[in-house]
Amino acid sequence: MKKIFPVLWVLILFTSLYSCKKSDNPDNKSDTEEDMIKDSVFYYTKVLSLWEGSMPPRNVNTLDDKGVVRSYTKNYATGEEVLNYMMGLTPLVNGRPVDKYSFIDRQGTISGEIEEGVSTSYGMYVFYLQTSASGDNADLYVRMVDKNSPAYQAGIRRGDRILSINGQTNIDYNTQKSQNFKLINDAINSRNMTIKFVSPTSVTTEKQMVSSLYNFDPVLASKVIDQNGKKIGYLAFSSFVAIYNNRIPTAMLSSFENIFSQFEGQNISELIVDLRYNGGGSVQTAEYLANRIVPASANGRRMYSYKLNRNLEAWGWGKDGGEFGPVSYAKKGTLNLNKVYFLVTKSTASASELLINSLKPYFKDNQKMIGTYGEDSGGNPVVENTFGKPVGFFRYTIGTTDVDLYATSFQTVNADNYGDYFAGLTPDRSTYEDYFKDFGDPQERMIAEALHYSLNGSWLSSTSKTALASVNKLRNEKYINRQSIDVRAHANGMYKFQTGRLK
Repeated sequence: MKKIFPVLWVLILFTSLYSCKKSDNPDNKSDTEEDMIKDSVFYYTKVLSLWEGSMPPRNVNTLDDKGVVRSYTKNYATGEEVLNYMMGLTPLVNGRPVDKYSFIDRQGTISGEIEEGVSTSYGMYVFYLQTSASGDNADLYVRMVDKNSPAYQAGIRRGDRILSINGQTNIDYNTQKSQNFKLINDAINSRNMTIKFVSPTSVTTEKQMVSSLYNFDPVLASKVIDQNGKKIGYLAFSSFVAIYNNRIPTAMLSSFENIFSQFEGQNISELIVDLRYNGGGSVQTAEYLANRIVPASANGRRMYSYKLNRNLEAWGWGKDGGEFGPVSYAKKGTLNLNKVYFLVTKSTASASELLINSLKPYFKDNQKMIGTYGEDSGGNPVVENTFGKPVGFFRYTIGTTDVDLYATSFQTVNADNYGDYFAGLTPDRSTYEDYFKDFGDPQERMIAEALHYSLNGSWLSSTSKTALASVNKLRNEKYINRQSIDVRAHANGMYKFQTGRLK
């Protein structure tokens, strides 16, 4: 058996090599910063990736030779190109490399939004919706707005239709698709925007907005619904923002503490957790919520455990008490829930899926997942699973740069040892989302399904679009390039902010 050096020793050695060696290029010039970033991305991805066994070099010990590393990175211009090369070597799932998740963050987006709870953007998330009025075309609508954001302050809300951007009215789907959505993407990523929009109640407004820093509040709604004397809690939130930052409690913790205190005070017996647009975030926040929701009988039992690569296992991070040791329930609060419902879409990912998967063994049939329909090429309804991301990252900052590498480094499995949901989690019930009703509205179709099941033990009789009175004009939903337009594209994930240190 070949020897594998302890990871910590290898990391320190690689750092020291970079501090004293020149580039191996023929002109004997000093390495550029991007040379160092490329080599570091290759090196740390090999050491940290969950799928490092499919990446070169076969013998990890040769990584201490900078020439070996450079032989792989010399043909790539950027760290991103190196990372794409490494990801492309991972095992195939459905004909594609399994690692579609790893990325490089050069702007500190993740540490800001997930750890610190701040964001710089308009805080507005848009999509195209085809209605009877738009015919074969589709109009631009607002799916969600962050509280405290410039868009929220401008009065923009879910269900609003955007009429013009900076005076341009040619923002319909067909026109923008032919232009690769350039006008929309440029506007979303701009510093200033003039936007004209109309509400579902036909109120037209025009506002100027400035993309700016704001305190990101992911809680979209929380309330208690009284249904025939039964108290049902409802909580909708869009991101697992960290509840601690450098061990200091954040506003997210205070918000959740207040919400669950209200649930306990009203003695709710069931809970609806709305994760329809929640792409994930901090693992620690998922653990907190799981401990709040789980039955008391689960206290001390397994919540989930990690799968790591051989390097991190050799480092001891997978042992009990280690950085990635098994996690057990430590029941928090007095809630004793009979049922829990999760509202999901194909945007529900990572830490959201971790929460759902970790609770399933302890609720069994008393946990229900309500999802949505998509459409196939023939216009037929197709059940949509959640995103499918049972893996996560931790941050590694490269040298003295501001460049953070997030290499997919762990997979989670629940107490039943299940965690292979790369194709997503399948809902128990699917329906059509009502974009013209706000979060928490009992008549919104996804919420209505949960409430009907709570009352009758069965689902609503019809799932057709025409059954939704407020959206009987809805025909189809069209998505634009989410990676280029979703301002929190990389904030969607499962992040382990370690208490130890990589050096």
